[in-house]
Amino acid sequence: MKYRQTADAAAGSAETACAKPSTQCEIQFPDANQPISVFVLTGQSNSLGTTEDPQESDITPGIDPLDAKIPFFWSNRFSPTTDANDPVVSDSGGKIVPLCAQRGRKANTILWGPEIAFGRMMAAAGAAPFLIVKASRNGGGNSFWLKGATDDHMYRHTVSTVLEALGALPAAAKFNITALLYVQGESDKEGEAVEAGERLRRLAENLRKELPYATNMMMLVGGIAAPGACRDIVRARQAALPATDSSFLYIDTMDLQPRLYDNLHFNKSAKFEIGRRMCATWLMRNLKDNSEKNKSRNVKQEEQS
Repeated sequence: MKYRQTADAAAGSAETACAKPSTQCEIQFPDANQPISVFVLTGQSNSLGTTEDPQESDITPGIDPLDAKIPFFWSNRFSPTTDANDPVVSDSGGKIVPLCAQRGRKANTILWGPEIAFGRMMAAAGAAPFLIVKASRNGGGNSFWLKGATDDHMYRHTVSTVLEALGALPAAAKFNITALLYVQGESDKEGEAVEAGERLRRLAENLRKELPYATNMMMLVGGIAAPGACRDIVRARQAALPATDSSFLYIDTMDLQPRLYDNLHFNKSAKFEIGRRMCATWLMRNLKDNSEKNKSRNVKQEEQS
């Protein structure tokens, strides 16, 4: 199955300095009957992927031949914009394009987060057809992702971005919303920090109900590393989720704290590492699930024989 995509005009420009796809690219999914796994990335600045490390001479994610074959859809926001109806800072023009860095708020600036390494590692592993959908912003507490909150614009923006991405797929395409990749918590205030675990659980619950084919959506939580009392609470609440809900997977990043270039934002190498860890965690989970399914199938066959 193929779909034709038109890359955003900036995708091959000096602004992104990524792989430079032609204006029209084709990505071929090996099996038209095989559902596309949709991975949704959301969160604040370390999800968005700041590139303001003064020690980094090359802020780009570099060029990888795999990028041109990885389907990507994005719509990013910046504060002080909080109204979901306000224009976004940059997006993929409503089209599915090859994986690349995204335009920043200022001229000639770029952004990229864990989606780069995650996508490349997935593709290198020969993963089944997949699509990455990114809907991130530069800051803000978890209240922005809490459906029904006074200002829940990021919850609404995430939902609308995913629905728009699904609408860009071929009409006959089959898909499952497989996992939400979440990196958020550095800006949580005390009340938000205490509720970080519960609010993340509710985010998962609401998205599974509101998005199509998301009933079995997993949650890949990229832990925050910035120091601070509230952040310690956020880490503890998020890390505790897998013990009570097997649909949550937590990726610890505290060992990457020395790579926070301003005591808050991850540098280039750390962003790559977080993306790889999220992918490795996902692939390991899949391997475990497939092994358990095979064991169950073998037991049934033995019982029937």
